[in-house]
Amino acid sequence: MKKLLLITFLFAATLPVSAQNFWQSFYYEPGFDFGHYTPFSEKHKYIDKYFQYGLNVRIGKGQQGLLIGYTHNTLDSVIYYTHEGNRYGPIGECFSLAYFVEDHIYKGKRWSFDYDIIFGADLWTRHGNEMLGSALNFHVSFDLGPTIRLSEHLDAAIRYGYYHSSNGATFLPDNGINSHFLRLALRYHPHGRTELMQPEKQAFEKKNSLMLSGSLGWLQTYTRLEGQLANETPFFLGSTFRVGFARQFHSRFRWNVALDFLWTGETKYRYELLGEAYRPWNATHLAVSADFEVLFGRFAFCAGAAYYLYHGIYSGTNEHKSWGKLTEFEQKHLPEFYTPYYERVGYKFYLGRNRNFYVGTFMKIHLNSIDYIEWTLGALL
Repeated sequence: MKKLLLITFLFAATLPVSAQNFWQSFYYEPGFDFGHYTPFSEKHKYIDKYFQYGLNVRIGKGQQGLLIGYTHNTLDSVIYYTHEGNRYGPIGECFSLAYFVEDHIYKGKRWSFDYDIIFGADLWTRHGNEMLGSALNFHVSFDLGPTIRLSEHLDAAIRYGYYHSSNGATFLPDNGINSHFLRLALRYHPHGRTELMQPEKQAFEKKNSLMLSGSLGWLQTYTRLEGQLANETPFFLGSTFRVGFARQFHSRFRWNVALDFLWTGETKYRYELLGEAYRPWNATHLAVSADFEVLFGRFAFCAGAAYYLYHGIYSGTNEHKSWGKLTEFEQKHLPEFYTPYYERVGYKFYLGRNRNFYVGTFMKIHLNSIDYIEWTLGALL
């Protein structure tokens, strides 16, 4: 396999100039990461004295590309749940494969100030501990910093960023690995820089659209997870339907506002614990949401927030929605870690000639705890 890749690379490098138009804007960027763990809760405060060290290579063309990485972790005192009892050990090594997009905040003749958005998959050599419930996890990271031109073929890049790896509550525990990091890298342009690195500007018209989307997700509940094995906890489905208004006001930016209709099957188990009669309507929610998109061609990074307007747990009772801190009734009947609001972070990929349809993956989060991953289909009409 290595020989085949080498032959392919050498063949591409010796193609006639007319055929090299495709290859000449590729660059290769090996880098070194130094990270420091960031605990999400007080009980994990002990991890902030440990570090991550990583090596990765980015292969890019224009403003996007592929990241291949390896991370060595020094965190060695994580609890592991076993049938024989709890034990301690390291979280293991991490291998990453991710897609990245990059853009300039400032671009000068000799240097630029850039940011990167990276998402993909992490494979961990150890799991089943209080941080990671599965070997395969989602990779999400963001970084920004200067890129300095050293020569016609070489750049130096310095980035400061934030990294998160978890499986989105698909398998518990799922506290995830979080760290902030410093990245040092050299970017090599084999054929020098060309204008192909910058996309051609196209005519843009502001556009208003009706937005419709539907999402499904599944999760393991935290309700019964109190130190025992994660695979003893049941799975539940969650769903989201959104209807709203979208406005693209710039070739790179769009904002959306919507009503979110949600259903969370985890509510059923809460009622069973309380010994109360449960109806599917009790698991419904209504919220108003807003989010912002940064567009890179057909790809978009999205982030936003929402506020709950109604929960089905009030049905058949004298209880009403609290508009601030959750009441005792809401804390008992809503799934664990729910708050009056939630955040949504994720990605879309637009389809079709007019880019009116999209598929997406989003994390629905209550502060530091994910509810479920929304696997989404949507349309702009």
